[in-house]
Amino acid sequence: MQVDGIKRVVVAVDLSMEHAKRCIQFASQLANATGCETIVLTVIENSKIVDTEGRVDYLKLQRMEGEAKSVHEALVVNSNLFTFQNMIKSEFLKSDDIADAICEYCGNVDADLVIVGRRGIGFLKEVLLGSVSEKVLKNSPCSVMVVK
Repeated sequence: MQVDGIKRVVVAVDLSMEHAKRCIQFASQLANATGCETIVLTVIENSKIVDTEGRVDYLKLQRMEGEAKSVHEALVVNSNLFTFQNMIKSEFLKSDDIADAICEYCGNVDADLVIVGRRGIGFLKEVLLGSVSEKVLKNSPCSVMVVK
């Protein structure tokens, strides 16, 4: 895929500012060079907002959505990395599986590229627990950039 053919990029970030910043830096360089639309996406895992009886804990959900909005605001609005602020928007989803939600979202918005971070959690932990970036890499309907 040629860089000038990229029209829409999804940047999937969690609530980790350090890793999200690196992803946004790559996305902003790409957006400023090509004028592509950039969507910053955070998926909140349902298991983190459900109580012991399987009900949604709306206070937890509100808190996590607030944290996600703060991260997005710090990354996008306050960063001044993007030449044109209208090139970028934020999206928040809830899902049982973060990687599946990212892949499905990319397909739904016809993304040309998805940028994800890799935390470097170590081989053994990754084998035992799986990796969002690895799963996105394998299942994405578009090209994937993994930022270390």
